[in-house]
Amino acid sequence: MYQFIKRENYQLSYQVFGSGTLKMLAFHGYGLDSSAYQTLEAAFPLHTIYSIDLFFHGQSEWRSSLNSLDLPYWETIIKDFLLENQIDTFDLLGFSMGGRICLVTTLLFPKKITHLYLLAPDGIEINAWYRVATKFLPLQHVFKYFTHSESTIYRKIVKRLGSYGLIHRTVLKLAETEMSSPQKRKRVYQTWMLYRFLEADLPRLAKKINENQVRVQVVLGKYDRLINTQTIKPLTRFLPHATTEVLDCGHHKLVATFQERLLKNPPK
Repeated sequence: MYQFIKRENYQLSYQVFGSGTLKMLAFHGYGLDSSAYQTLEAAFPLHTIYSIDLFFHGQSEWRSSLNSLDLPYWETIIKDFLLENQIDTFDLLGFSMGGRICLVTTLLFPKKITHLYLLAPDGIEINAWYRVATKFLPLQHVFKYFTHSESTIYRKIVKRLGSYGLIHRTVLKLAETEMSSPQKRKRVYQTWMLYRFLEADLPRLAKKINENQVRVQVVLGKYDRLINTQTIKPLTRFLPHATTEVLDCGHHKLVATFQERLLKNPPK
């Protein structure tokens, strides 16, 4: 059952799974919603899992400017969420883009977080195409045109980049899937633009993690062409106590495979 926090500039929707005494905030990946974790309670029987819809996903809505979601605003949103649900300390779990949200949340609330689960996390090594398209003003207009236009020229450009080896075929397939309709292209634009300021300063983040003894577990897919062991090194090299586990799957099967692994070997 969906629950909501409604404010003037946004509606934050989430679902609660499980009833354990420990608390966990979970953030899904791009194109998914909070239902992605509806079976996760079996793997975390000691937790109550608050699975939160990203904005422009599920039933979460953003009603303000796409320029207005920065770190202080996100801190206010999470403070409000914790107060609403009477949560003091908690664990964090994030997959892909949800991993980026976990990184900045840890940066803002390191004293409240016990365990951080990062499943193929985005946001450690920022993709150059993403940064240029969302932060370089002239190309913001180009990005908006391609995602709001009925033209299919973007497909030709992406395929040409792929033919030059500048984009991996996995990314090509993902782009084709997520840009296949006007509604999907608009969501790509809105999501990328809204979350572009939520980036964690990695040395500062690592310092806070180490000082507060936050337990960090990074989980990757062996066949993942988006996030891999090299992608996460800019953070993990600062975290001597973090663990990294590589499972026998690709990017999109990682959550299910991780859950299966936990059911066989529950977390301690």
